[in-house]
Amino acid sequence: MSTNHLRTPMACVLLALVLVSSVALARGRGRKAAVGAPSRPTVEKLADGSELVLAPRPQAAWASLHYVVRTGSQKDPEGKEGLAHLLEHVILHGTYDVRGEDFQQAVKAAGGDFNGFTSAHSTTYVLQAPAESFLPLADQLVRIVTSPKLDPRQRQREVEIIRTESQDFGRDPGFHEHLENALFAGSGSRSIRGTQQTLDSISRGDLADFYTRYYTPANTSIVITGGVKREEVLGMLERAVRLPPSLPGESPLTPVTPPVLPIEQSTRAVFSLIAYGYHVAPKDKRACARVAALLELRLTRSLHVEEPLTMGMQVRCMSLRGNTFLMALAFSESLNASTLPERMQLAFERLGGEPPTAAEEKLMDRHVQRAYAQQVDDDLQRGSELAREVAQPRSGPLNPALLLSLPMRLPRGAVQDFARRTFLPERQVVVNFSPFSG
Repeated sequence: MSTNHLRTPMACVLLALVLVSSVALARGRGRKAAVGAPSRPTVEKLADGSELVLAPRPQAAWASLHYVVRTGSQKDPEGKEGLAHLLEHVILHGTYDVRGEDFQQAVKAAGGDFNGFTSAHSTTYVLQAPAESFLPLADQLVRIVTSPKLDPRQRQREVEIIRTESQDFGRDPGFHEHLENALFAGSGSRSIRGTQQTLDSISRGDLADFYTRYYTPANTSIVITGGVKREEVLGMLERAVRLPPSLPGESPLTPVTPPVLPIEQSTRAVFSLIAYGYHVAPKDKRACARVAALLELRLTRSLHVEEPLTMGMQVRCMSLRGNTFLMALAFSESLNASTLPERMQLAFERLGGEPPTAAEEKLMDRHVQRAYAQQVDDDLQRGSELAREVAQPRSGPLNPALLLSLPMRLPRGAVQDFARRTFLPERQVVVNFSPFSG
């Protein structure tokens, strides 16, 4: 068992927000839904080697673009940590014919928003805008990302902005980063933002070399959802993308790194947050969502309704570095929260011997219907979820059938078979944030 100490209040807030973020996202942005159900996402390889993931709904009021480069901070050269993140900042200052400030003002005037963010394994540029303004704005953003000016005068300015980010948000990792660091020992501890020393060592030549190596069509996924048509999207990309086509074998897929298991880690915090779960085999990924729904139903009933030990309970299938985990997250301020790990373990174990009842199946079906209704209403969140999936490391092409698939009913006995294969000591993950740890 390893013991760490959580030092900053902001880090505690970030961890707690994990439990409520999905609720906020499910509610969407309060925008009026358009007529028509979303189409099943399609995946196609374009002529230049890039991957297009498209979920159009032509009558929708909004549309979104996620331009995903499947490389992030894990490719930062040693001694230049923070390079991928700094490059993302500098790119958004624009190209020679599309100034970043002009693009920002155009998005604001249209009532949309845009952003960029860097993770360990990807860098993503996001645009969300009303459908009537989307394609011209998407054209500009794609031009910026695929032919950036990389103005050296902006480098120092962005270094100072990143330094301010570190001061404002603290240096401790958020929940996902903490969990990744625990599960993938040795490769997850590098800083996305870098340090003042490493950032100061990064030159324009370093940014250009990184860009040339990793910003290639074959290393790119373009996710577009909402109020667009396929022909419009293809036309926009043909006009806007300025990267040369990838050569055969350029930017191969990133292999999936297996996690280091089992994991039992305790971290001192001012509240109790328990993350308990198991690594899921690839063949069981499709069944994972339905099992998660059943576990959430039972854990919420026992730990939130019947005995209010938790302030929030969530069970979900999480993708981390291309691996699937079935994780239960419980947030509590109760002094009795020290019993949560054992209570959660018991709920997992019982799943192997207690199949879902008819009443539970009906409740889960109702949950699935609500989830589908939320998907219909929220094109922007659908884009975020698709982008998160395509950014994961993978050893093969995407399977469209697994993108945004709803947790449908499983055959009789499938839940018990899943539990017996998955809930094994060698697959276990326990991360315990507690005032009583350390």
